[in-house]
Amino acid sequence: MNSLDSFQIQARRRHEYNQDIAFLFVGSGKSYKLRESYKGNLGTVIAGQNHLKLGLGLILTREGSTMSFILHNNSSSRRLLKRFSIQIENNYANFHQTVRLCNGESVFLFYHESKAEIEIRSLTSLKKTWSLDLTQMCNRFNLLKYLDQIKASLDFDSITHLGKIVLLLANKLILVKKDSVDQSEVVFDCSELTIKERLMGLRYNFEQRILLVIGMTSFFLFGFDDKGLSYSRNIGCNQLGRAIRLLGWDPKEEFILIAQRIMGDHENYHLIDYRTSDPMIINFLNGKLLLGNCYDSINHRLFYIEVGSDQRKDIRTVSFRDFREKYVLNEPQQQICEIEFDTDIYTPLPPISKMFTFYLMDSLNDRLFFKPLRGIDERFLKDLPLRMSI
Repeated sequence: MNSLDSFQIQARRRHEYNQDIAFLFVGSGKSYKLRESYKGNLGTVIAGQNHLKLGLGLILTREGSTMSFILHNNSSSRRLLKRFSIQIENNYANFHQTVRLCNGESVFLFYHESKAEIEIRSLTSLKKTWSLDLTQMCNRFNLLKYLDQIKASLDFDSITHLGKIVLLLANKLILVKKDSVDQSEVVFDCSELTIKERLMGLRYNFEQRILLVIGMTSFFLFGFDDKGLSYSRNIGCNQLGRAIRLLGWDPKEEFILIAQRIMGDHENYHLIDYRTSDPMIINFLNGKLLLGNCYDSINHRLFYIEVGSDQRKDIRTVSFRDFREKYVLNEPQQQICEIEFDTDIYTPLPPISKMFTFYLMDSLNDRLFFKPLRGIDERFLKDLPLRMSI
C-alpha cells in the first residue's frame, strides 16, 4: 500500500478533442485555421460579443469548473489580448450563464446560475468591479418564490445612455439603476396580457435604442429616449406555432428573421417585416437542415449551410439589402406570403469529420468565424443569436 504514495495519473486530452478545428473565412474561398492556443485549449465556447466602437471581442468559454473570459481584437487574426479565468464552485454543465458586452461603455455583465448575482466586469482587466444582488431584486418585487426559476432563465442587457440594466425576471421586465437597487421599476408585465405568453430572452441595440424581447409566440419591441421608455409594440406570430427560434434581428432595417421547425431537423425560414403598422411574414427558404447559421446586421445578410445531393456542404448567403424595393414589397401585401429570395454561395466547406453535428458561425467586418461542434442542446440553440451577436 505504501507504493501508492508515488502512484501518479497522467491525464491526457481526449483524442476527439485533438480533432477540434476552427476557421476564419476572409471572403469567399479564403480561410485559415485559428491558432490552437486560441481555439482548442480554452474550453467550449459558451457566448461571444463584439464591441464595435473599440474593435474588441469577448468570448466566454468553459472547461470543467473553469470559466474563461477571452478578450481579442477584431482584426483578421483575432489576436488574443487577455485571458482571465475564474473557478465555478458548481460546474453542472447545463447551468445557465450569460455575458453581455456594453457597447457604449468599457464594461461587460456576467452571470452564472451557481451565484445569485450579476457581475459587472472591466473590459480591459476582465476583473469584477461590482455586482447586482439577484435575491435583493426578487425580494423588492415579491418574486422570491420564483428565484430558482429566475436563476435558470435570467436574461439582461445594459441600457447604456440611461445608466440602467434591464432584467427579465419571471415574465417581468425591470429597469434598475446600476448603482442603486432602490431605483428600479417594472416597465412590462407579461402576465397582464390577455394571451398566454412566456418571455424567453432579450437584446438591446444601443444605436437605435430599441429593446427586443422574445416570447413563445410573440416579439416585443421597446423604444427608449433620454428620459426612459418611450413606446412599446407587440408583434405576434402565433400562426407559426411554438416551434420557432430566432435567426437574427435587424433593428435599423426593421425586420426579424426566424426559423420554424417543420419535421425532424428541417426548418422553414421566415422574415417578419414590421416597418409598417401591420407586420408581414415572408416565407423565403423551405426545408433547410438545422446545421448552423448567423445574421450579419452590418451587411444585412444571412449565412446558412446548404447540403447538396452529393452530401457536400456549402455556406450560402441571402442578402436583405433593399429587399423591399427589389421584391416590390412597398405596396400593401397579404399578411403572410412566400417569396423566393436570391441566394449566393459564400464558400464550400473543407472536409470535416462526421462527428460534428452543428456549426457555430459569427460574422463581423466581412469575416466569418466558423467552429464545428459535436452537439448542441435545444435550449442553447433557442437564444444563440442573442449569445453570439453584436
